[in-house]
Amino acid sequence: MVSRHDLAAATLETLPITVAVIDDEGEILLTNRSWREFGPETDDHVGIDYVATAASADDEHARRAAAGIDSVLAGERDSFEMEYPCHSPDEKRWFMMRASSFTDDGERLVSLVHLEITERKLAEIAAEENARQVRDEREALEHVLERVDGLVRNVTDAAVSAGTREEIEREVCACLAETDPYALAWIGRADVTDQRLSPREWASRGDVPLEDDELVIGTDDTHPAVRAFADGEATVIQDLESFADADRWWPAGVGEYVESVIALPLSYGDLTYGVLVVFAAETDAFDERERLVLESLAETIATAMNALEVRRMLTTETVVSIEVAIEDPSLFVTALSATLDAEIGYRGVTYDGDGTPLVFLHADREIAAEDVADATADGRDVTILSKNAGGTVLEVATDDGLVTALSEHGAVIQELTVADAVADLTVELPDGRSARSAYDLLERRYDRVELVSYHETEEPTPTREGVATRVESSLTERQLTVLRKAYYANYFEWPRDVSGEELAESMDISRSTFHQHLRTAQRKLLDELFE
Repeated sequence: MVSRHDLAAATLETLPITVAVIDDEGEILLTNRSWREFGPETDDHVGIDYVATAASADDEHARRAAAGIDSVLAGERDSFEMEYPCHSPDEKRWFMMRASSFTDDGERLVSLVHLEITERKLAEIAAEENARQVRDEREALEHVLERVDGLVRNVTDAAVSAGTREEIEREVCACLAETDPYALAWIGRADVTDQRLSPREWASRGDVPLEDDELVIGTDDTHPAVRAFADGEATVIQDLESFADADRWWPAGVGEYVESVIALPLSYGDLTYGVLVVFAAETDAFDERERLVLESLAETIATAMNALEVRRMLTTETVVSIEVAIEDPSLFVTALSATLDAEIGYRGVTYDGDGTPLVFLHADREIAAEDVADATADGRDVTILSKNAGGTVLEVATDDGLVTALSEHGAVIQELTVADAVADLTVELPDGRSARSAYDLLERRYDRVELVSYHETEEPTPTREGVATRVESSLTERQLTVLRKAYYANYFEWPRDVSGEELAESMDISRSTFHQHLRTAQRKLLDELFE
């Protein structure tokens, strides 16, 4: 029968951990196979003073182990353990040493166990690294949020509290230029007459220069400001050094002063006030988060500009008149002129019950019923309201949207005539911003648009517009439609070109209802005139 001593010794040999036993003097009495095979040479180390060897080693971990084992041998503690590295040129390894005291036949002995903990240690290091990265990212995010919060607050305050558009542009540029990592900011406006985009206000940190090249809309499309203005979307260049045309636009700025740029349109609805351009002193400065913040700020700036323009429109008497020539067969009056083989002139517009524009036009010849049928077949609902030897008044229900879109930009059509496939359009607008926006609308919609003239008048006579506004506000939609239709159809001419019954039929109402609405509208008009 195997003795307990032999069984314990055999078991010790099979353990996958290094084990040794030392006496109370620190001398090694016993080692197992894992201990003997651990070093470069197979040696049982029996008889070696383990504590003295460790204490004399030039290694802080060995000296610490020796001190801990001494305390166990001295009876000061029952056990001692520590973790230590034991790296080789090929790999990194960590171990845990545990010294535990026990007695055998009254003699104090100590077992030494070295357990490899490399996998656990690597996992701990990875966890600590992940925690450090999370902590660094959180700190970076907090810094970004603090910076963004300050930027948004400063730019918003500057935009909202400004009294003029120039003040908005100046203060916004200053706020942006003072915010890291931005180095330069400018706001440009477009000139409708010569298609130029140029900086109006700018600010920078240090000696960052402003580019001085003239930007031509439609020609200088490689410049991010022109692209943003033309496309209506933010344009970003994250590394100006790698941008092919960088030297063309910033010969003194690339690398030395700025390294990335973003350009954003300043748009409010269909209105575009200009473009905001921001440069940064580092590459990849405008990531998705930064871009969203700046896009939001651009919207805030445009909204503030719109509020100022609306306020100015209500308190000023300036008006801008532009005349353009449009060549595009898709324009509804041009298409109608071609179908009817007639010169077409615009007389006015009203709206039916569901909001569809009813445009009143004058053709320079008598239009037959079959001609109207051909025009209707082209997708427009055309009705003859009246005609005489001088021509025909037509009512066209159209969803083309030109008249409505111009109205939304504050435009009043003064003249619209079509002859020889060219539409000559003259509109009045409340300011240059509206003129720019209306012209952009026409350019986007039609093939060829030529600016014929641009004229700004400081003091137009406001009486007619004021009376018209007050009259229209006092009339119901049906009363206003009846009054406009009667006027545009020459109902008030003598002899009349059209009867009240015919106009009532065109509106799908009774003759008595038509006259009731007409008389009410006339009375309100006269009340406004004489009272």
